Amino acid sequence: MRNPSMRLGTVAMFTVVFVLTFTGCKSEPALPPSPTSLINNTRDRLNPFRFTVTTDPTSPSSKGPIMLKVHVIDAANQPADGVTLNADVSMAGMAQHLILSGKGDGDYETQMNLEMPGSWDLDLTATKDGKSSRQQLNIEVGG
Repeated sequence: MRNPSMRLGTVAMFTVVFVLTFTGCKSEPALPPSPTSLINNTRDRLNPFRFTVTTDPTSPSSKGPIMLKVHVIDAANQPADGVTLNADVSMAGMAQHLILSGKGDGDYETQMNLEMPGSWDLDLTATKDGKSSRQQLNIEVGG
């Protein structure tokens, strides 16, 4: 003779399987955010602007003016206009604070004189709509 409690357990298990199978109860895992939005949101929070820096002349000299050119892109890889772009240039106790002018399409520039040959520190800061980014570079200036 079979144990009645065993039979009841089998019926209960069959009922649970039957209900889950035929009532459409599914458990789908939550999907993570798409990689693109995650990357852009992270980049937007951590570094909303990125810079490409060039000088004219390409090999700057301490004997004449140097045009500092900066191209700024935002977190969506689009040219960033309307950015307040500042540059602090320094070397061995000498320092200049520069404000770059916007030329459109993410391009900014200013003229400077670096009167001593050597490695100058360039500290760029871009700010727009409460977001800011900072990048530190070096400019090698010849004699």
